Amino acid sequence: MDKLAINITFDENNQIRVLEADKYRESENLKGECMDFLKKIVTFNDNVEQLIVILDEQAKKIEEQKLKAVGARNRIEGEEDNCRKKEQELKTLINERKMELGRLISEHESLKKIEQEQKNLIDKLSNNEAS
Repeated sequence: MDKLAINITFDENNQIRVLEADKYRESENLKGECMDFLKKIVTFNDNVEQLIVILDEQAKKIEEQKLKAVGARNRIEGEEDNCRKKEQELKTLINERKMELGRLISEHESLKKIEQEQKNLIDKLSNNEAS
């Protein structure tokens, strides 16, 4: 069987090392860089989660404002319809009143004519009695 060549060394603190000192330092540097990278990833993840929460809140606010805007638009359209209906009702009422005024004027003229005829008849009868 193959025997593995294990190189046992002592570091500057007289601790037994299986790796050579420079490889051990490199692995420690790599470990430190990995820890820094992991911290950055965790921070990034936290920032992303906060951003998602903020964006969700903003999306809810936007939806609320959209609903308010739609409601306002519907109310305005309803008011416009009501104004048009009211205007049409008033125009109809004006036309009815004009027709009634015309009828009343004609009736008044007719009554004035009848009154004049009756006055003439009374004057004629009064003149005949006086004669």
